[in-house]
Amino acid sequence: MQKYILVLVILMLGGKVFALNPVDVYEATVKIEKDTAHEYMCGLAEGDQLIFSCESERGGKLEKIEVLEYPSSLKFSDYLTSEVKPKTITITSTGIYLFRFTNAEKKPKVFRYKIQRIPAGEQTVRFNPTVYWKTATDTVWYNDGQQSTTVTDTVIHNLTDRLVKVHSKMNSGGNRTSFSFTLPQGTIAYSYYVGVNQSGSKAFADATGSLLRSTSPFISKIPGYGPLAALAMNGTSFLTTLVSGESVKYWIADALNGNLFNVEKPFKYIKYAEVVNDFSRMTAPLKGTYFICLQNENKLQSIDVTLKVTAVALRQKKIIRPIRKFRLESKSEPYLKN
Repeated sequence: MQKYILVLVILMLGGKVFALNPVDVYEATVKIEKDTAHEYMCGLAEGDQLIFSCESERGGKLEKIEVLEYPSSLKFSDYLTSEVKPKTITITSTGIYLFRFTNAEKKPKVFRYKIQRIPAGEQTVRFNPTVYWKTATDTVWYNDGQQSTTVTDTVIHNLTDRLVKVHSKMNSGGNRTSFSFTLPQGTIAYSYYVGVNQSGSKAFADATGSLLRSTSPFISKIPGYGPLAALAMNGTSFLTTLVSGESVKYWIADALNGNLFNVEKPFKYIKYAEVVNDFSRMTAPLKGTYFICLQNENKLQSIDVTLKVTAVALRQKKIIRPIRKFRLESKSEPYLKN
């Protein structure tokens, strides 16, 4: 029984001694020219103990000595040195390791270096440290000039939104008033609303509520969207016509005739009505400045008129984008066969 135990102990000790024996990986004497670097790559297994040493053959110093896990994870470095005494580094992951010797001086340097590994166990004793190379194709994207794209946005412009007092015929200040609005560039249609006193204001508010309840959340969040925008865009506005209440005369005229109205001279108009409230979509003319002219025919009672004008315009803008192209590039990549 004691004989078997002794044999087992010898085998265990023998295995440990075997596992601790350094395995030579590479050894070389190299001449490193001025302003250059010498590199060597090899594979190392997880758990290996790397033993690395380096010394100058003629006493010169190197700018930098580095050991990296490829491509760029630094494991060891030394600067302005002529010697690295045997340095042991534990390898934490299997991979390719790069040894770089940089000579930044103006004359060549001759150095000798040695690389060994102590395997972590029998399973990595026959680990192949040779680095092989393969050619891989990579897609590289780059910008090659610019291109412009014209996009068209629909923009809502609320041009007039006010409550106007129009005095009676007996008022010393007169029973007329007017307000101008200018159509923005690119207008494709506009709409207006005229409503007298509280009933006219309420009719518009009721239409606004009905529109919001019936319209999708996306449409309702468009800036300026309301009954007049819907009307200008040929949609359902929910505006209704009132048949009873105080009335107002109104005209829509261009700038020249609007000024003639203000000085009480004969003028021409685009549209006229006498109403409790009124609304319409206009598709012509679509350029310039226009007046909404108001007149109160009540002899004693002034009126409050809700006056709103909304235009829908198309706005074009250029969007500049880079022209994206690609090319196929071949590059060499290192790999291990383990």
